[in-house]
Amino acid sequence: MIRRVVLATLALMAAYAVYEYVRIHRTLQAADLPSIPLDARLRYPGAGASRAPYTVVVVGDSTAQGMGASSVEQSFGAVVARSLAESGGRDVELLNLGVSGATARDVPSKQIPRLRGLSPDLILLSVGANDVTGWTSTEEYLAQMEEIIRQLRATGADVAVLDVPAIVTAPLLPLPARLVFDVRTRRFNAGLQALRDRHAFLLVPIYERTREPFERDRANFAADGYHPSSKGYALWAEATLATLQGLAE
Repeated sequence: MIRRVVLATLALMAAYAVYEYVRIHRTLQAADLPSIPLDARLRYPGAGASRAPYTVVVVGDSTAQGMGASSVEQSFGAVVARSLAESGGRDVELLNLGVSGATARDVPSKQIPRLRGLSPDLILLSVGANDVTGWTSTEEYLAQMEEIIRQLRATGADVAVLDVPAIVTAPLLPLPARLVFDVRTRRFNAGLQALRDRHAFLLVPIYERTREPFERDRANFAADGYHPSSKGYALWAEATLATLQGLAE
């Protein structure tokens, strides 16, 4: 009798998982998010045109690329670059190397090599959500992040790492998945704080700064209910700029 109950429960769980997978896949397809180009290059004029431009490079996953924004100019990296130009005394050039679907393992092998020959002043890194949902172990994620940070710091640039956002707020995902992913996200972020204590990099508290407004206002999400919208990325940029105070002057 107990065996039958267990098997029936497992069958129901499997059916529910399949249903949710199909639902999420169809929702993402139907959302038809605006196309955000790869390798976007933007330049924003500052007050000191005679000085060499301040160069910002963004690396990471779909949040780095700006998926969910109405245009690449509304990605968090572009908003940060534009704000640095407006508040500082130099033009700001932005190169966005972020790629949707990237994990921490992809950044050293596919994105960092593209920094060769460049002399960035600031590198923004946003990666980790796909590691949370893809079941990368905490130990593996943090080992990859430590290597990424080591390589990025070797460029001589200031390095700002965005911690993993509050996936628990994403309306696309079923509540059980959100709760499980939140536990994993908190572990990842605690590990990033420990890395920050050992290495010289800036840590942007995206989880802490944006969880409440994303929970409160659905408009901070794009049509897919998962990626930030332009409005949501503005909040990301605000949190990032608060961490970057004094740079690009």
